[in-house]
Amino acid sequence: MAIKLPKGSGSKLGRTETVSIRLDPRLNYLCELAARSQRRTKSSFIESMLAEQIQTLVINKWRDVPYGEPDTFGSMADVLWHVRESQRLVSLALVAPELMTFEEQHVWSLIEENGYFWLGRWEKEKWKYSIGLNKIIRERVDEYWDDILAVAAGEKNNEALPVISQKSAKPEPEEPRDIDSEIPF
Repeated sequence: MAIKLPKGSGSKLGRTETVSIRLDPRLNYLCELAARSQRRTKSSFIESMLAEQIQTLVINKWRDVPYGEPDTFGSMADVLWHVRESQRLVSLALVAPELMTFEEQHVWSLIEENGYFWLGRWEKEKWKYSIGLNKIIRERVDEYWDDILAVAAGEKNNEALPVISQKSAKPEPEEPRDIDSEIPF
């Protein structure tokens, strides 16, 4: 199926968002000069400066990193960005929960506390699951996204959300066994 693009005048570039900003007169003038020096529009200059800053800006600057360099918005862009809002929220919650708004936290709590959305295992008739990027069943979040939002907004009650059952459970994949350690020498 082909995607129809809107016809009309203007740039052939992809769809962009318009953002209004306020600059003090000095910064505005210097921005204009900097843009001229690169033979760009002021808008193009600001966009390129934002893109450059995003590549290096640390996401969790107050969090200790156990090893390696801290994550930047640029290095995590492919994880954080998705065309579906549901997937953006899931990734944000798992990568940088401290950046979530109160409303996003409320929606996330409905997902986080519902075992139906997570890989896990049954232990003594109780579903045990852990939370992580590779543990969430993203398709299920997409499937129930409208209901999740409606419950968060108070338009529906919690019964609108699915309940984990023996039939709907998705077990975690088993860790591959290291047979070398099982061979007696």
